[in-house]
Amino acid sequence: MGHARAVLPAGREGEHSFRMRIFVTVGNALVPFDRLLGWVDEATSALDVPVEGLCQHGPSRVRPRALAPREHLSRAEFEREMDQADVVVCHAGVGTLSDALRRGHRPIVAPRRAGFGEIVNDHQLEIVTALGQEGRIEVAEDAESLRAALLRYARGEARRGPPRDEDPARLLPVARAIAEGPARARTPLLGNLAMSALAALGPRLDRLRVR
Repeated sequence: MGHARAVLPAGREGEHSFRMRIFVTVGNALVPFDRLLGWVDEATSALDVPVEGLCQHGPSRVRPRALAPREHLSRAEFEREMDQADVVVCHAGVGTLSDALRRGHRPIVAPRRAGFGEIVNDHQLEIVTALGQEGRIEVAEDAESLRAALLRYARGEARRGPPRDEDPARLLPVARAIAEGPARARTPLLGNLAMSALAALGPRLDRLRVR
């Protein structure tokens, strides 16, 4: 895809021969995701690796200082940032995850939580649990776990893979159930089919969405 891979050999965290490009996106929800953005700010400030990139922060007033801030992105801008990023950090929205997974990213993901008023139910937590168990994503639970995940990318211990090309029509019912259904104990039913649905259906579910 023409993007540079940011890889810092283990044990060389203090050598600044590259800048790791990070794309942070919180989706188009009207509710801020201050927790994740605060973690990003703290993690990138504590990371002994130079970073650059863009943060699509939505309505939040929290702005990670190491990244260029944008409230919203057009679809073309969103895709360009996805393509150019070494690492994607995001919420667990179906469209965002599917776009990242289709491009071969193993995104660092934090679910919005109903208990914090960030979303109406905990379906994002279900998605993160399922994909995390399958090893398709890195899960961020706080600033330190986010920093550790970013460092794994910098060292080459985690890296972007090849694009995925799957048949969306076969997986549409599963993706709809994840995206539209109320939160319930669905995690054991997700598995590989749900992951494939997320990876394949981003364009159909979010074609008209401006993040």
